[in-house]
Amino acid sequence: MPYAFTQANFQILGEAEAVIDEFVAAFESGAREGIFEAPKFTIDVTKTPIPRFDLLKFDDYLYVGVQFSRGCPFTCEFCDIIELYGRVPRTKTTPQMLAELDRLYELGYRGHVDFVDDNLIGNKKAVKAFLPDLRKWLEQHDYPFEFTTEASINLSDDPELLRLMNEANFVGVFVGIESPDPETLRQMKKKQNTRRSIPESIHKIYEAGMFVTAGFIVGFDNEKGRIADAMVELIEDSAIPVAMVGLLYALPNTQLTRRLTQEGRLHPVPNAAPKEDQCTHGLNFDTKRPRRDILRDYRDVLEKVYDPHAYAGRLNRLIEMLNNRDRAHQMKGADSRRRAGAGNMELVQRMVAKLPEPKRIFWEAFTNCVATNPKSVRYIVLLLAFYMHLGPFSRYVIERIDGMIADLDEVPRPHVIARAAEQPALLN
Repeated sequence: MPYAFTQANFQILGEAEAVIDEFVAAFESGAREGIFEAPKFTIDVTKTPIPRFDLLKFDDYLYVGVQFSRGCPFTCEFCDIIELYGRVPRTKTTPQMLAELDRLYELGYRGHVDFVDDNLIGNKKAVKAFLPDLRKWLEQHDYPFEFTTEASINLSDDPELLRLMNEANFVGVFVGIESPDPETLRQMKKKQNTRRSIPESIHKIYEAGMFVTAGFIVGFDNEKGRIADAMVELIEDSAIPVAMVGLLYALPNTQLTRRLTQEGRLHPVPNAAPKEDQCTHGLNFDTKRPRRDILRDYRDVLEKVYDPHAYAGRLNRLIEMLNNRDRAHQMKGADSRRRAGAGNMELVQRMVAKLPEPKRIFWEAFTNCVATNPKSVRYIVLLLAFYMHLGPFSRYVIERIDGMIADLDEVPRPHVIARAAEQPALLN
């Protein structure tokens, strides 16, 4: 969003490896303004240096990130990843990745490491070649890390890949599901999610020992009638505790934004970065469905999936399906600085005490996991901890959405109608 930062002395655009040297040289030679833009999709990531992990204060972070690949082979209309990184995933080499993990290990970091790739399995051949070496590295270092990542749902179609990820200590994956409606998925060009049972696909990932968090979006053109009930049903049937539900936002430089611009439906581009996230700042375009109906669907999904009983119910169903029985090794203990004893009963009791009411159902989910699936306790505790934020935050968002609905329900005053007529793109 360079237009939002026109007052900046410097703009460095695109992948840093191509332009950071040029910027530093210009600055050191006395330049105090300039624009440095990298050519798209050309960076050789096999030459990317090891990040300066030594500059981090690890205690200030929940976890650290590493990156194996850039790019995604799919063409989702709303997504900016293919616009930033391209559709041909570029991957680092195995020695590169292991050198990054070596550096983290040498610095004393232990615990959760996230592979921040937007689709780790975009280049299946490369990741399948890497994972066995990652497993060997973990064995040699006594399993100091456990990993999470993001992947497309076709991960569930590949038993070999699921096994390799399990053996390399991947414990969780984010999946973009977006919508329960096949026609809406086709319209947004997310064909990889069609022609399949979404719940069955998610359950296969659970069977491989990885919990799933998932993304959902409300506000697509092809939504017919109320989408809320179908979306809630899908989340419940899939037993996904953490469902990240947002309003559709047309991101800069995407196919969606270009289409909406051609159709004359995109709202005026702000001259500053949005101050809020997609939970309360979406729908920056004239919607095909009545805006009130979309907002109502959105708040109803949040209300139902983050009801404490519903959340605890999905946790209990996940406990039945999350298969860590055959996981050869788990991370030894936890992060020695802050996470020691994550399954410690006293620690869990303190955490549950901070959860919103009713606390009993969350404690029962934890004790159910201890009794029936003890190897998954660490991950259920993590998902319980998420609710400490997600429960209250969902109610905050619902309050904001209710305010937006109330504003739409107001009878416009004459001076408001006149002002709106001057800015037709802002109607709705």
